[in-house]
Formats: sequence, C-alpha cells, structure tokens
Amino acid sequence: CKLPAVRGLFLVLLTYRFPTALSDKVKFLKAVEFGMSKQTTALLAPTVILPLGIAVPIIATKIWKNSPLKQFMTAYKVRVTLLPVLDVCMLLAVKAFNHQSNMKANLIFWTFVIASTAIYSIVDSMQFNAQMTFFAHRVDPAIGGSYMTLLNTAANLGGTWPTSVVMFLVGQLTVPPTCESTGVDSSAVVCTGGREAYFPLQFVFSILGCVWIYLMGNKAMKLSALPDDAWRTHISEEDLNEKDSEKGKVN
Repeated sequence: CKLPAVRGLFLVLLTYRFPTALSDKVKFLKAVEFGMSKQTTALLAPTVILPLGIAVPIIATKIWKNSPLKQFMTAYKVRVTLLPVLDVCMLLAVKAFNHQSNMKANLIFWTFVIASTAIYSIVDSMQFNAQMTFFAHRVDPAIGGSYMTLLNTAANLGGTWPTSVVMFLVGQLTVPPTCESTGVDSSAVVCTGGREAYFPLQFVFSILGCVWIYLMGNKAMKLSALPDDAWRTHISEEDLNEKDSEKGKVN
C-alpha cells in the first residue's frame, strides 16, 4: 500500500460505486415494492443478464484492446447518466402499468424493464472486465497472488460500504403515506401524502457521479498511463541485495 500508484487505485476503487449504489442495490427492491413480481425479476437473469454478461466482455476487449481504464470510464459515464434515467422510467412504468393487461401498457412496461436491465448488465460487465484486466496487467509477478487479492479486496469493499449508506438514506428520507378505510364495509382504502425518496436521491446520486468523473476521471486515466515499474514492489530485488550483502559479510 506504500506505492503511490496503488494508493491512487484504492481511492478510485473505494469511491466509484457510491454514486451508482441506488441502481446497483435498491432499484429492483423498489420494483418489487411497486408491484413487480419476483418471478419477473428472476426471469431477467437467464434471458437478459447472463447472455450479456458473456458477450459484452468479449466484444469490449476487441474494441478497447489494451485500454482497460478507457473502457472502464466509458461504461461509468453511461452508468451515471443514461442508466439512472432508464431506472426511473422503469420504476414509473412498473408503478403505472404493472397490473394492466392491454398491449400498449405491456409494451411500455417490458420496454423499460428490459432496457434498464440490459444497460445495467452491459456497463457492469464492461467495468468488471476492465477492472480485472487492469489488475492482471499491473500486478507484480513476484507477489502476484497476494497483489491480486489486495486489489480485489479493495474493489469488493468499494462495492459493499455504499449499500449500508444508501439503504439508510432511503429509509430515513422515505415517508409512508397515510391510509384510511372508506365505505360501509371498509373494503376501500385511500392513501394520501407520503414521500418517495428514491427518485430525488437518484437525481442527486447522478450528479455525484458526474462530479466523480470530473474529479477522478483524469486520475484514473493517469493510472493507466503509468509504467509497469510504478506498480512493482521490487521485493525480489531487495531480497537479492540482502543475500548479496550477507554473503559479502561472511566472506
């Protein structure tokens, strides 16, 4: 962790997932809350997410070749701009058209559900592929396994800590509506008031993502331009020097 290059990479890995945490962790929870069945969400995995997860890394590698962080940043720009818009449209479509059976409602519903899920799967696969490619190219061969474990641990931590913060914010800022029974048999329920925190938070987090790109985008690209020696620990060279000095003392 003493290498400036590794510290800079840690900063990127620990912060970039925070602006995308709503799309990553809360979107489908809200979709289920708004009426989407769990069977529908389960259906998306083998039909949309899995095929794209296989195809996207292959295609992306051919397009960006030896520029994994350029691939990473391209995907991130889509992830904090286009994807939040599609997520909001998907949730509004779920809320409005989920229980309607006419063809127009179903078309709108499935268009936004598939578009949001597909774009998320594409950008997530692109970033993960770019991340692992960059790690593999930059690790010091002298401690390859430990180096990869360290970088993957930082990446996993960067994807984990935003979840708690986002869940807390959504829970604290959401105000449930007040529901009252009406009618003689109290069968009808009218709900008024309330405040849904997801939509304004998504707008705020999208702005945070743009700010992250402005502040950290150049730093990420500078990391890509660093020579291999900037990522080397030189442990093997130090060991050899120590052994040579010990032999010199013995002689």
